[in-house]
Amino acid sequence: SSSTNLLFRSVAPIMLRLARSAVTAGVSVRRSVQAVRSFSSAELSEADFDKKWKAYFDDKTITALEVRRGLNDVFAYDLIPSKDILEAAFRATRRVNDFPTSVRIFEGIKDKAQSEDIYKNVVKDLQPVVAELQLTTPEELGF
Repeated sequence: SSSTNLLFRSVAPIMLRLARSAVTAGVSVRRSVQAVRSFSSAELSEADFDKKWKAYFDDKTITALEVRRGLNDVFAYDLIPSKDILEAAFRATRRVNDFPTSVRIFEGIKDKAQSEDIYKNVVKDLQPVVAELQLTTPEELGF
């Protein structure tokens, strides 16, 4: 018992230092990854941005997971995606039969819109594709 207690006392400070260094290393790795994400790519022009994401969502082989990942990337920017991108995204959600994601697109638009009027105008502009694909807005669902 006394030898176990002595062993614990000698090993405990070493384990504590290892734990602290692991936590510190994890923090520095996260900070460096964030820095890389923030500064890793060149700015795309508005036309190139629209072209890139429209082509992404128009890809017939895209999966539901890839649709959600693409939407996450698009809505990470501080803007409402263009009508062309939104229409392509809605068509992609219909193609992969992912109704909840189509509703989340509306929620993303609402989140990025600076006012209720802007949100309503964007939804109004999207009415032809909403009618064509028989989509439902969050408001129609009672949200």
